[in-house]
Amino acid sequence: MYLVADIGGTNARFALAEPGPERPDISPPSIYLTADHPSMEEALRAFLDASGRPKLSGVAACAAGPVEGGEGDALIRMTNCPWEVSLGGLARVTGVAAPRLMNDFAALALSVPALRRQELHAVSADRAGRAGAPVAILGAGTGLGISSLVFDGAHEIPVPGEGGHADLPPATPREMEVLACLQAKYGHVSVERVLSGPGLVALHAALCEIEGRTAERLTPPDIARRAQEGSDARAAEAVALFCGWLGAVAGNLALTLGAEGGIYIGGGIVPGWIENAPGLFDEARFRARFEDKGRMSSFLARIPVFVILRKDAALLGLARAALARSR
Repeated sequence: MYLVADIGGTNARFALAEPGPERPDISPPSIYLTADHPSMEEALRAFLDASGRPKLSGVAACAAGPVEGGEGDALIRMTNCPWEVSLGGLARVTGVAAPRLMNDFAALALSVPALRRQELHAVSADRAGRAGAPVAILGAGTGLGISSLVFDGAHEIPVPGEGGHADLPPATPREMEVLACLQAKYGHVSVERVLSGPGLVALHAALCEIEGRTAERLTPPDIARRAQEGSDARAAEAVALFCGWLGAVAGNLALTLGAEGGIYIGGGIVPGWIENAPGLFDEARFRARFEDKGRMSSFLARIPVFVILRKDAALLGLARAALARSR
């Protein structure tokens, strides 16, 4: 039995996993509000008590943010809650001597080799990536997470990054106009400034300002709903800009990493649109900007893009990491 934990700023998800015939079997996660517990350790104790204190063979946890420290004292300092997630805390509460701790998108990357076809949505064209080549993962939610997975023979190596804080790449006059508006307000404009839930709001507000309108107080779901209904031209353009910029960033990532194994989109926004708002994610616009890289367009045209539909994919990646550590 293995413990897996996906810890975010609002929710901490704990589950138990067991080896399966092809991939780990994972129990439905128990969700704990971080605001209800003073620390990760207290929430983890509550989960283990509720689960009957199972005997654990391994532990793997992930959280949003970079892993600090070395192998023995690694920790992640949460940015949206006062928790610290540390190897020491995981070991003390679970009794497992060698837990594994990683960035949340590194865990998502480790899920990719075990995802089944029905857990993925192919963007524009269903094609296979090159076996053994690097894959890249990005996902927009509260922020923009980016990671990759590279292979050394049978070994899978997740490589986390902070690419969401790279500079936003404008390519059209309208994008340059929007970028100038955002720069006047924020100074440095990162990719995450627009490719996130708050970024969708920032895009809508910038479009209103450019047109001399007063922006309403809207949430990301408000903007998505208005765009799908066709009731707000600024909302529709904000979503279109989002889809185009996401394609451009994904294309840059594919070029940087040589990600011929494929691009995988996670996070909460795009998978949510695919499942709950068909047609809102403009796949043609995304793919056009993904491939619009001059002399390298034919290289990018061969690279598949998939949206990850499995909601507990990070827990699957953690379970695979925990099993690998215990072997």
